[in-house]
Amino acid sequence: MSKTKKIKTTATSTILGMSLLLFLLGLLAYIIALTNTASNDIKEQLVVDVYFKDDARTIDVRKLEKQIVALPAVESANYVSKDSAKAILMEQQGEDVFDILDGVVPLKQLIVVNLSAAYVNKDSAAAFKKAIEAENEYLIDEVFYNEAHFLEIGKSFKRLELFLLFAALILLVIAVLLINNTIRLAIFSKRFIIRTMQLVGAKSRFIRRPFLNAAILQGIISGVIAILLLLGTGYLLAEFNPQSIEKVTSSTAVFEKEMILIGNIFGALVISGMLISYLSTYFALNKYLWIKSDKLF
Repeated sequence: MSKTKKIKTTATSTILGMSLLLFLLGLLAYIIALTNTASNDIKEQLVVDVYFKDDARTIDVRKLEKQIVALPAVESANYVSKDSAKAILMEQQGEDVFDILDGVVPLKQLIVVNLSAAYVNKDSAAAFKKAIEAENEYLIDEVFYNEAHFLEIGKSFKRLELFLLFAALILLVIAVLLINNTIRLAIFSKRFIIRTMQLVGAKSRFIRRPFLNAAILQGIISGVIAILLLLGTGYLLAEFNPQSIEKVTSSTAVFEKEMILIGNIFGALVISGMLISYLSTYFALNKYLWIKSDKLF
């Protein structure tokens, strides 16, 4: 095999190795993002019910609703009148539920509050309850939420997020080590070219330049290939699961959010490929720029 062909083969193997590792990193990053989105969606489905006293005026309740919606901890708040609560209960339990109560309607008007995902935990829910009750004692009868649900869902998703982040960190370390090792082998194959350039008087900066430029180019190419692999994987998943596309295109806001996420991951892959390739090449070059001649063999 000629020297030129050997160099091309080494460069190709380096690019392919980096591409596969960046693809795995990108895939894991997307899974983490999806898990975080699913976690937030589930968290924001948990509710805090604010029940009002029988003599509370609707106008005061609706005013408080606007104040609750404006709180940073609140994702949404919806007023439910006695009639609406009755209709919901009849739909769930049947019309005969009120026959048992001899026509008495023991329902109260309430506000159903969904906290933002970041505030769905035991302490934040307790703080919200305390603040609302303290400022509106004359209106509020009870603030109720299922403490066990808030506690358990927070712990469950925290454990999952930590596991995925740990897996991502391990994969990143493996990727860096493997890419660095591949590049070191590529530089090793060119060690005599580097020494020849030194013998004819070339400065270290001049020697590094073509190698570092090639490293940046290889990083970009690897990132682009990883992106194409991710797009191909996404296309195959969409073919087997068309509902995933329907969910992404369900609204403009969801579609824009998904595109921003994908764009960020793609950009991070290209930048990561460039940085890892550049730094690995730089440090590998330093070894052979200062190595003694008898150590080259």
